[in-house]
Amino acid sequence: MELEIECLASGGYGLGRWEGKVIFVPYGVPGDLLDVEVTEDHRDYAFAQIRGIKKPSSHRVTPPCPVFGSCGGCQWLHIDYPIQLKAKEALAKRELRRVLENEGAFHPIIPSEPHLEHRTKAKLRVFKNQIGFYQQKSHQVVAMGHCPMMTSIMNKALLTFYHHLKELKEVEEIDLLSHGGEKTLLISMKSRRRLKAIHQIFHALKEDTQCEIGLRVVWKGKASHLGPRTMEEEILCHKLLIGHDTFFQNNRFIRERLAALVLEQAIPWLDGEVLELYAGVGTFTVPLVKAGARITAVEGHAPSAQFLKENAPQAEVWKASCEKALEQLRDRSFSLIILDPPRTGCSPYVRQAIGNLVTKAIIYVSCNPATMARDMALWKEQGYHLTFIQPLDMFPHTGHVEMVGVIVKG
Repeated sequence: MELEIECLASGGYGLGRWEGKVIFVPYGVPGDLLDVEVTEDHRDYAFAQIRGIKKPSSHRVTPPCPVFGSCGGCQWLHIDYPIQLKAKEALAKRELRRVLENEGAFHPIIPSEPHLEHRTKAKLRVFKNQIGFYQQKSHQVVAMGHCPMMTSIMNKALLTFYHHLKELKEVEEIDLLSHGGEKTLLISMKSRRRLKAIHQIFHALKEDTQCEIGLRVVWKGKASHLGPRTMEEEILCHKLLIGHDTFFQNNRFIRERLAALVLEQAIPWLDGEVLELYAGVGTFTVPLVKAGARITAVEGHAPSAQFLKENAPQAEVWKASCEKALEQLRDRSFSLIILDPPRTGCSPYVRQAIGNLVTKAIIYVSCNPATMARDMALWKEQGYHLTFIQPLDMFPHTGHVEMVGVIVKG
């Protein structure tokens, strides 16, 4: 079947049409003329794979990675970066159309500059002398010697692991957490049994990366540690401690811009109490507290909540799920609610409980415009209006986009 790709769609697909039916094609680029074969057919849409490129799009570029197309880490590394940004703006607008009353509220996407070597966190899989990420929609490990998305010290560590594959034969997973300025690398390995060569690997990593190494090996509920267990990051000139198991925004080049945006949008409502849900280690909490905000911060993940208490001692920190916290906070009023939920968005209870609270405004940070629109639709019915939307390219070369949205009561 000959198919022209019209645009990019959610999930990272190229989108074309055949006799009125929408066809989703992985790795299709707008402007491509392709020979495709349908792999999954439905009444109104189908999925197809590329059999040949009859005429490549002018926006198609050579990906700077030999395993692109096999590795599941990136979907758009073969697309000119400005076209990726335009596509993400269009996808976000499409998802938010039912809550976006004023086109002027939608701001142009903020790019990641640079858009390579931005990634500070990665989970590597180890299987049969192969180290890499999973293949797209598979548990097959794609071996790689270098990832253009990861920081240089993460890539140096990857080479060290290959040099010690024999000693790592019992290791299943390796989590890497890089300092944004590449001063420290925290490494956590999941092993089937105790790693006998832990000291040898630790010293090799220090020598090869020329940075501070914190190495943890976890096996059968036990853990061995060498080097630091935490590292200090900086957001808007404020120090934050983070550790192996904590969430921290993955793109080192844009996370400060994200924090600054949230702070800027929050300032008009800092006269009253602020409720922050899914607070993590305090990426937004700390700058807000320093700006004089009175914050109740909720975090259900125990390690993150502990770091949150250390990073923002002036905040009222709740180590609880958002569901449990909102149940107990239902009689309190807040001038502002800030939330940064997972990709799945808010649970039905959290969505309803937020709507029931007395508040002037809600700042919603999301990595999924679809679930963001779903949650905001309920609040719109309760009298809120979307006044500000700012997309950011937190995840270059993928179909994902970060959003900051502000909805105001009345």
